[in-house]
Amino acid sequence: MLSRFAFLRNGALAAAFAVLMAPGAASAHAMLHSSDPGDGATLNSSPRALHLMFTEECRVTSLRLLDEAGKERQIRREGGREAASHATATVPSSLPPGAYRIEWRAMGGDGHVMSGAVRFAVTSSR
Repeated sequence: MLSRFAFLRNGALAAAFAVLMAPGAASAHAMLHSSDPGDGATLNSSPRALHLMFTEECRVTSLRLLDEAGKERQIRREGGREAASHATATVPSSLPPGAYRIEWRAMGGDGHVMSGAVRFAVTSSR
């Protein structure tokens, strides 16, 4: 016969296991997995391209590059706007030294809208 403590412990473990294993128990949404340049990076020269990699396919609906004054810098979005696990934009001209922010907005396959920013700095315009 199980003691009262063992009975409660086993019941709690079984409940926790059921929650973790139940399909759809946790709602997963696409998130930014990584970027190039990375968040907080300091670059010795201007990047030629900006890359965002997501944990799953999503539609990136907005991608902007802003300087430290909040002025939008020209970038050229590569590919279409269909769902993908990455987004790329080329930087047509060298960025002068300073701080920059990539602002993005995306919509997952489940309709969940997410947004974020990646910050980096350029120390030289070579």
